[in-house]
Amino acid sequence: MIPHPLTFVPPRDTMLGLRAAAIVGGLAFLLGLFVAPERAWAGYLIGFTFFVGLALSGGLFISVLTLSNARWATVLRRIPEAMSGTLPVAALFGVALAGGVHSLYEWSHDSAVIADPILQAKAPYLNSGFFLLRLVLFFSLWIWICRRLVRTSHAQDLDGDRRHSRERVKWAALFMPIFAVTFSLASIDWLKSIEPHWFSTIYGLVTLSGVGTSGLAVCILLAVYLRRGPLRGVIRMDHLDDLGRIGIGLALFWGYIWYCQWMLIWYTDMPEETPYYVLRGQGAWKHLMAANLLLNWMIPFFALMPRAMRRSETALVRIAWVMLVGQALNLYMLVEPALMREGPVLGLWEIGPVVGLLSLFLWQTLRNLSGAPLVPVQDPTLRESLKHHV
Repeated sequence: MIPHPLTFVPPRDTMLGLRAAAIVGGLAFLLGLFVAPERAWAGYLIGFTFFVGLALSGGLFISVLTLSNARWATVLRRIPEAMSGTLPVAALFGVALAGGVHSLYEWSHDSAVIADPILQAKAPYLNSGFFLLRLVLFFSLWIWICRRLVRTSHAQDLDGDRRHSRERVKWAALFMPIFAVTFSLASIDWLKSIEPHWFSTIYGLVTLSGVGTSGLAVCILLAVYLRRGPLRGVIRMDHLDDLGRIGIGLALFWGYIWYCQWMLIWYTDMPEETPYYVLRGQGAWKHLMAANLLLNWMIPFFALMPRAMRRSETALVRIAWVMLVGQALNLYMLVEPALMREGPVLGLWEIGPVVGLLSLFLWQTLRNLSGAPLVPVQDPTLRESLKHHV
C-alpha cells in the first residue's frame, strides 16, 4: 500500500506555457471577431465543443469504470476526476457562445425562417432563447452529477468508509442515461443545427464516439506524464497496456459508427440526408474526409494492436496526440463544410481558438490534479489496483 498521500505540484514552466497559449488563442479569437467573424466563431465552436467533450469524458470514464467494477483503474481515477472538474469553466464559454448564434446558425435569422417551411416547423425548438436555456440546463446537470462523483471519492480519502463506493455507483448509474440524452441533444444544438435541413438519426453516437477517443487520449498523456513523475512505481506498464486496449475498442467504435451513418445514408439515398456527404465528398473536402478516417480509426486501431506498442510510453504518447488531432479534424469536418462551402480554410481564426481552449483545459486539469491526493489512498480496491488485479 501507499504509506502516505501522494501530491502533485504542476511545474511552473508548464503552467505558464499553457496559460500563455490560452491567452494567445483568446486574443486571436477576439481579433478574428473584427476581421473574419464567421471564421472566428466557427473556430470557437470547434474549440468549445472539444473542451466540453474532454471535460465530459472525465465523468464518462469514472462512471464506466465504477459500474464495471474495474479495480485495476483505481490508481488512475484522479485523472478523469480532474478532467470533469473543468466543466464549470466550459459552462462560461458555453454562455459566451450565445454571442455567435447569428454568425453560425441559419435558424437564428427571422428572414430565413419566414421563407423556409422546414425552419418554421423547427422554430419551436430551434430558437435563440430555448437554445440558451437548454445549454444552461445541460451544464447544470453535468456539473451537479460530476461533482457528486468526485465528492464521494474525496470523502473516502478521509474515512475509508465503503459507503462512499456504494454512493459512487448510484451517481455513476444516474450519470450514464442523463449524459446519453443531454449530450445527444447538445450535439444537435451546437453542431448538427448548423445544417438544419439535414437529417440523421445516429448523430448523437457519432459525436459521442469522438468524445471517447479524445478523452482517452488525454488520460493516456496524463498517465504517462504522472508515471514519469510523482506516480513512478504506482502506475505500472500493465495500466498503460489496458488504456491502449481501451483505445483499440474506442477507435473501432468510432469507425463503426462513422460507417453506419455513411452506409445508411448511401443505401437509402434520401434527398434530406445525402447532401451532407455530397458536400464532404467533393473538392478538397474529400481528402480531409479520408484523413479523418485515417487519424480517428486506422492509425489508432492498427498502431495499438501490437502489445509492444501498448507497453511503450513513447508510442502511446504519439498515438494519443494522433487521436487528439484526429478529433480536432473530426469536429472541423462537422462544422466547417456547411459554413465554408467554397472549400476548406485553415488559418489563425480556426487554429487560435482551438489551441487556446485546449491549453486552458489542460491548465485547469493540472490545477485540479494538485487539489487532492493523486491516488485515492483509502479506497478498498487500491491494493488490487497497485497489483493490477482486474
